[in-house]
Amino acid sequence: LFTTQYICCARILTEHNPVVVPYITKRLHQDMTKEDPVGDALASLSKLLQDREEELEAREEKLLSEQKNFERERFAVYGDTHPSDVLHLNVGGTRTAVLRRTLTSVSGSMLASRFSGRWDDSIEKDKDGNFFIDQPFSLFEPMLDYLRNRSNGTELYSIQSPSFDCEQLTHFYRMAEYYGMTHGIFPTHLTLDFGSREAVEMISPWKVNAKEWATFEVSLSGHARSIKSYEVSLGSVQRIQIGWKYGSEVKFSGGNSLGVGDVATTSAIDLSRSCYLIDGTSTSIHGLEHKEGTTVRSEDYGKNWYVDGKLVATASETREGGVAQSFEPTHWNPNGWQYMQPVISVKGEFEITSVEFKD
Repeated sequence: LFTTQYICCARILTEHNPVVVPYITKRLHQDMTKEDPVGDALASLSKLLQDREEELEAREEKLLSEQKNFERERFAVYGDTHPSDVLHLNVGGTRTAVLRRTLTSVSGSMLASRFSGRWDDSIEKDKDGNFFIDQPFSLFEPMLDYLRNRSNGTELYSIQSPSFDCEQLTHFYRMAEYYGMTHGIFPTHLTLDFGSREAVEMISPWKVNAKEWATFEVSLSGHARSIKSYEVSLGSVQRIQIGWKYGSEVKFSGGNSLGVGDVATTSAIDLSRSCYLIDGTSTSIHGLEHKEGTTVRSEDYGKNWYVDGKLVATASETREGGVAQSFEPTHWNPNGWQYMQPVISVKGEFEITSVEFKD
């Protein structure tokens, strides 16, 4: 448009003043041939947007194709089943109904696998086609209710694990363990006891990365079961102490110096200093390391310690081949196992890989 207007003006000028013709011609040629950086930038941007749009369309097409393939594979394995299916159960002679996603909400459990939809044709059924579960309804129903409540829990109304009298509780523990539901119904998680929250990355309920020295507890969620053994897998760590504290009044402080085992009524294995700690007193253990992938297991409230499957410290009178460092049982815990709590002090990354409760 600008060039057309320019030519019209030039034509009017040359009609009344022929002398300016060479000058106008020269300027017109210069203006038409000089570079246009703004126009070039707009053209490049337009090309970039077009390329990005084509790339997004290709990705969308790929995702749709992968989704269709997933649905075909899922149908081949699970048939025409969905998480929203209503499953009709016969539990020990009592009939009830539950959503499939409720029954399979604890990932990795035998219950989730059994009712995933893959085995529907092979699961026992009563004469009316209801899935039969050979468990007392008085035990199974509280587990179902807990799973239902878990899906709509709030901070104001936390979910409490089922409770029974002593005899029934033992039977419930057995059933929960049989179905692989123990840690779904009696959950635990790591909480920060001491350190900077800004320097801690909570990767999952059982996995953290502490960029500065910090101390964590293995806490209970909605129940009061006692943890008697646990296992830790190390990521990349600069320093780590794995142990126990006795009582809720234990306080950790001292900046980058003190951790579990360094203060009163705590004990720990210190892989950085290769020793066993109790109340701040250390006993050397030869050859401990904190390499990535190392596993540390503490059994029976800290009476036995294993590193990569090898017994390295024990309070037991009988030792395996005499290779483990022995130590005196804690004087502050003669019978108070219910007050023991796992604690980890660390700078680096670790994960709780196993927790075992006292029956």
